[in-house]
Amino acid sequence: MTAIAAVREVQGDRAAGDRHQAAGDSAGESTRARELREALAEVRAGRRDAYERVVDLCQSRLLSFTMSLLKDHDAAQELTQDAFVRAYRYLDRFDHRRPFYPWLATIAFRLAQDRWQRQRRDRELAQRYGAASAEGEARDDALRTVIADEESRRLWKAVQELPGGERAVVLLFYRQDLKIREAARLLGVSSGTVKTLLFRARRHLREALGAGASGATGR
Repeated sequence: MTAIAAVREVQGDRAAGDRHQAAGDSAGESTRARELREALAEVRAGRRDAYERVVDLCQSRLLSFTMSLLKDHDAAQELTQDAFVRAYRYLDRFDHRRPFYPWLATIAFRLAQDRWQRQRRDRELAQRYGAASAEGEARDDALRTVIADEESRRLWKAVQELPGGERAVVLLFYRQDLKIREAARLLGVSSGTVKTLLFRARRHLREALGAGASGATGR
């Protein structure tokens, strides 16, 4: 067998395996989706204990998502539980004609954004106190830091004002350093959708910040 034939044989086996795995994953996802719809219907019917089944069905996937966002297991567990509590509280606002998990993941993502904002404010406060207590020869460096922080604040303030989908992909792609494929998987959308949202977000940021922002948002 030639080297080319061997490579083609391996590629064929791999493609067959991928198709088999995809079929199994699709069947499993269909079963989970059906069970999730049934559990949510029971919750809407007044059986609050059925929400435990909702948590069981979504917890592993959501924890993986929050771990990707926060890179800290304890913080991700806390965020995951907060998202389930928030989702239960506002379940009457959920459009039950749509898939539940993307809505739940959006709640988790917004809670993560709140956490990032608090952490950023804490860092800025610490930097300001550090600059105030620095010696005179360090004041020029402190001033440059303040200017850089101001530019960063302008950028991320503009990001926060983007539409929800655009804001999500920008933060996942740039702030969390996820690849397009990873962001798509975590958000439950296609890679093409993520690329489209990134294109629109970059355009909106350029409009908001001017041509100088293109270097900060290009990649």
